[in-house]
Order: sequence, then structure tokens, then C-alpha cells
Amino acid sequence: MEGSRVAKKEGGGGLLWIIAGVIAAIALGSYLGLCALAQSRETILPNVTAAGVDVSNMTQAQAQAAVEQAARQGGSDISLTLRYQDLSTELNAGDVGLDAAQSAKEAYQLGRENFFTDGFKLLSHLMGASEEVPVSIRENDPALQAAVDALAQLVAEQGVDSGYELQGERLVMTKGAPVLTVDWDQVRADAEEKLQEALTDRLTQGGGAKSLTLQVEADQGEVEEPDFEAIHQALAVQPKDAQLDPRTFQISGETVGLDFDVNALKQAYSNAKEGETFSFPVTVLQPKVTKADLERKMFQDVLGEVTTNVSGSAARKSNVKLAAEACNNVILLPGEVFSYNDTTGPRTAAKGYKSAPAYYNGATVQEIGGGVCQPSSTIYYAVLHTNLEIVERHNHRYAVGYVPDGMDATVSYGGLDFKFKNSTDYPIKIVTSSYDASGKRKLNVKIYGTNVDGITVKPTSSVFNVVAPTVQYVPDPGVAPGALVLDKEQNAYRGRSAQTYRTIYAADGSKLEQQNLGVSNYKMRPTVYRYNPADGDPSTWGGGQPPANNNPPVDQTPVTPPADPGITVPVDPVIPVNPEPAPDPVPEVPDTPVVPEVPAVPDEGGAAADPGVAA
Repeated sequence: MEGSRVAKKEGGGGLLWIIAGVIAAIALGSYLGLCALAQSRETILPNVTAAGVDVSNMTQAQAQAAVEQAARQGGSDISLTLRYQDLSTELNAGDVGLDAAQSAKEAYQLGRENFFTDGFKLLSHLMGASEEVPVSIRENDPALQAAVDALAQLVAEQGVDSGYELQGERLVMTKGAPVLTVDWDQVRADAEEKLQEALTDRLTQGGGAKSLTLQVEADQGEVEEPDFEAIHQALAVQPKDAQLDPRTFQISGETVGLDFDVNALKQAYSNAKEGETFSFPVTVLQPKVTKADLERKMFQDVLGEVTTNVSGSAARKSNVKLAAEACNNVILLPGEVFSYNDTTGPRTAAKGYKSAPAYYNGATVQEIGGGVCQPSSTIYYAVLHTNLEIVERHNHRYAVGYVPDGMDATVSYGGLDFKFKNSTDYPIKIVTSSYDASGKRKLNVKIYGTNVDGITVKPTSSVFNVVAPTVQYVPDPGVAPGALVLDKEQNAYRGRSAQTYRTIYAADGSKLEQQNLGVSNYKMRPTVYRYNPADGDPSTWGGGQPPANNNPPVDQTPVTPPADPGITVPVDPVIPVNPEPAPDPVPEVPDTPVVPEVPAVPDEGGAAADPGVAA
């Protein structure tokens, strides 16, 4: 019997545990459901304020909008003064950006921090509990930072080690001002905290205008000798001339320079007493060219001008015009260097250049861009009528006819270039024009600038070592037997050398300087005749003619070699090497020097580089 009573008792106790477990499970399930509800809510908990604004049951976006509206209305009459002794800056809270998004986010996160505690927080808020999210000022707010930086600048000026300032042409310095040290990061943090408190009070409690003050403290260090090199670096200025921007054509103002002797300043500081204010002379450096000067004098003078005759095929004339247009209106500031190759760029068919005669390894060939040496030579010839510095120039392999000997400039893209420097104190401008006059094509180049001293320049050259063209016979099976055909493609050129000078004259005509520009050596190219190899060795011909032939050539006219064939330039007298130009104290420079008309010859400068162009 006792065993039966015990069994009944144990069975009853188990049922109670089961009932308790079921109740606990139901309670746990309900709480977990409440936690899940807290996590799944799309709105903020009840009884929550953000920056003093009731955002209960709002979405995060709605809460952000509500905080922004309240901040705009509530912060405009709150001011904060940052003060150090008698120095201060003021900040209006309405200019400070509140981080409404952060406040709304923090409000929304209430009840979403931990799943197992969020249910309790939701339940407590439903039963009347409340929470406040403080005002958040946006990180690195520019208005707040500007106020702190402004005070920092005032304090720095007040407490600089041995303060100084420029007064006219003297440096005024006080010996002994202490060094001030302020933790400006802490000042910013304290200012932010004061603003947060004031804005929170205003948004939660309302009220009238409020003025706040934050007193800034500074540590004063011991007096130290100033960094004189740093003072010099801060004050010394190199004079700068007014300049023209070649892209915008705007003239910048000049800069007046300033300098002083650092060691002398050190000595003056050492001689001063503690707390004494002393002055030290500085040197004012005036620029050479002011804005008013530049505006009045810019491009007022033609420094040099020449005109050359452009001959040859239509393709060559087109190339000359295209290359000249690339150089038109190019402006060089003082010290800048003009590069013909850089200015024109590659002479390609894509840019409009055409096939025309050019040199390659001494032979005349058809190349894209043939003829572009005439603009470079014409510009060089114009520069020779100025005192501008020549940086790079090369003469042609053969003498050309459109400029005097010794005054040409051959170019080859990627190789030989023509360069000159604006060695004046004012901008210069290259102006080119290609036009037709009296049935001939002309190329005119003007160099505009400012001739301050009224100088004139005259280039001269003397020709010597003249070598007449020889006669060369070239076998060609395509020539009919008995015929002798002049190769009209390979013109004969007279070889010679030219010594070039540039003479500088003062405004009164007196000779200032004669510059030796060196010798240009031009090679001779023979007169070439083509003959049929069947006619034998030309050295055995009588009278320079091939043997008679019963089958005269078709469409080929036999040519009798002239006594002096292939002359393409006027005959020059033989002159001793390195001659001295004849005295010419008074320059005779025409307004527009024109090169005498002589037959033009093909020139290199196109796609084909001629490694043997320069002598």
C-alpha cells in the first residue's frame, strides 16, 4: 500500500511541473514574439524625443524631417562667443548644421539593440517609459570650425614669438613676446558641447534668445629667439613682371618684391632690449614691367619683317601656307622658346599636307609636307632682323632661292628644328600671312614686340668657296639609244659657303654690336644626264654626245649640256674665307625687306628626314 501511495504522489508532482513548463513556454513564446515585434517595427518606439522633438511612432525619414524643421526654427537666436582675453569670435547656432539624420537614426535604434532585451524595452515604452536622443552636430561642421580657426589666428598673431609687421619699407619687431599654446581640438569639442546643450534646451523647453560664452585658456611658454629664416621666407618676395596669358590674352598685375639681410636682422634683434620695439630697413624690389607698361607697350613695334616669294607646285604652295598658318599669332612670353616643330606638329596628310618635292639623302623626292622649310626659313630671316636669341638653327644641304644664303633654316619633324627665344622683357607675337600679289604667291612674316631702346638690326652674309656643278651621266635602259636626257627632277645646285653676321645699331645709328652667326655650307649637286648603257662609256664620247644612232628616240629630245648647267641661283663672286662685312654704320633696313626674286628650289622638311641636311 505504501508503494502505491508513493507512486500516486510522484505522478501528481510531475503534472504540476508539466503545467508550469507549459506556462513558462507560453510566456517565453509571448516574450519572444514581443521581441520579434520590436525588431520588425518600421517606426520609432512610443514616448521618444530626438533633439527635443517628439518622434514617437515615426519612421526614420519622418523623424529626420521633423528634427530638421525644428532645428531651423530654434537655432537662429542662439549665439556662442569664443573668447581669449580681449580677442573673440562669434558663432550663430543657426549657421551650425545639425545632424538630423544621426538623431533620427539613434531614435530609430532604440529597442533594436539586442533581440532578447528589445521586447522588454518595447513593453516599457508602451507602459509609459520615455527616452531622449540628444542633438547631434554634424562632424567637422564648417561654420564651427571657421569660428575656432578665426580665434586661433587672432591668438597666433597676438602671441607670436617676437611679433613683427611690415610698415612701409621697414620691418617693425618687438623683442620678447611669449609663445602661446592652445588645445584647439579641445576648444572645438567644448564649443560643440555647449551648442548641443543650448539647442536641446531650446527644442525641448523653448524660450527667448540665448547668448553663450566659451572662455579659452592658453599656456604661455618662455621667450624664445625667433626663427629669422622663417620670417624671411614669409616676407621675402621676388619681383614679378606683369605678364600676358597667351591662352586668355589677359594681363596679370605685377608683383613688387621685398628682401632683407637675415644676419643683419639677427644682429638688430640681439642689440634690442627685452620688450623693446625696433624697426629694420627692408629693400623694395620693383618689377621691370608693370601692368600699365605692358598694356601701353605690348606689340606696339614691328621688330622684324620680311617677305619671301613662294614658287613651285600648287601642293608645295599649300604646304607653305598651312605651316605658316600654324605659326600665325603665336605669342611668346619673356623667356619662352619658340619651336617650329612643336608649333606645327607632324606634317601629315591627315592635317592637310600634300606631296611635294623634298630632299632625302641628297636626292629630290616627293614627300608629304615638302616645302614646309620655307615658313621656318622666312621666320628665321625675320628673326635675324631682330635682336632675339637664336636657340637652334640648321642650314639646308643645298642653297635655297627664297632667302639669302646663310639665312635659311631647315627642319625635319623628330629631328632638326628651328628655335628662338623671346629674350626681351615684353611679349612678342609672330604674325604670318600668305597672299597673292602681281601674279605671285607671297609669304610675309612680322615679329611684333616692344622696342624699348629703338635699336635696329641688319643681317648680312658674304658668299665664298663657290663650286660650279659638275656633269654626271647615269645609265638608264629606259632611255632610247643615242639620246641624252636631262634629269629635270634632280636640279643642279652651285655649291658655296656663306658667312652670316647680325649687326645691332642704336637709335642714333651708331653700331653697338656685330654678332657672328657662323658659316653655312651648301653642297654642290651635279647636272645629271641619263643615257642608254648600249651607248658605251660616256668618257669615250666625242663632244659629250653618245654615238650616232639610226633609230632616234621617241618623245625624247636629245639635250646638249650647257657650258654651266643647272644654275638655280645668281653667280656669286669668290670671296676669301671668313670675310668681314663692309662697314655700314647707318642701317638701311626697309620697312618690309623683300628677298630678290631668284628661282626657288625644292626643300626638305616633310615626312622624310635627311640626315645629311646640316653641314
